[in-house]
Amino acid sequence: MSPAAEKAGDSPRPMGRLGSAYGLKGWMKVQSFASRPEDLFDYSPWYIRRRGEEWREVRVEEHAEHGSGFIAKLCGCSSPEEAKAFAGMEIGIRRSSLPKAPEGAIYLQDLIGCKVVGINGAMLGKVLRIWDHGAAPVMEVSPSDRPASGNRDSILIPYVAGPIVTEVDLSSKTIRVEWGEDY
Repeated sequence: MSPAAEKAGDSPRPMGRLGSAYGLKGWMKVQSFASRPEDLFDYSPWYIRRRGEEWREVRVEEHAEHGSGFIAKLCGCSSPEEAKAFAGMEIGIRRSSLPKAPEGAIYLQDLIGCKVVGINGAMLGKVLRIWDHGAAPVMEVSPSDRPASGNRDSILIPYVAGPIVTEVDLSSKTIRVEWGEDY
């Protein structure tokens, strides 16, 4: 992926994960994180990586439903041994490939880098990453923008619109929350 695209905010967003090899011809299982799992196959190209490594572009040659999930064959992958090398890699889609979010909705990944303002205007930090593993996504907020607090640990704030997240303004990259510095 080019550094210009990375800087322009068009870096791939994790949208799925490659699973174990399936069959003898290079197919592999696919876990989709899309709200409609089949939508993952509407986007091309895919970018893949192991966590912490650089994204690299790949093309999907074929895909199919399989049980309650999906399988896919990447171009150039023709054996179970080659497919095993991809197991566990994240699947990313460039932000520019995704459709515009519907009115009143956002892509959680767009929150990364937003400043988080808490109760009484307290600057809580900036969103480092989004964890989405349970009932509600969680924003990991950096301590770097809270020098007065003396606390150097990241804080975790559930993304619950209304009672906790009261306002999101993507144009000013600001999120307002009902959350104190000492929570």
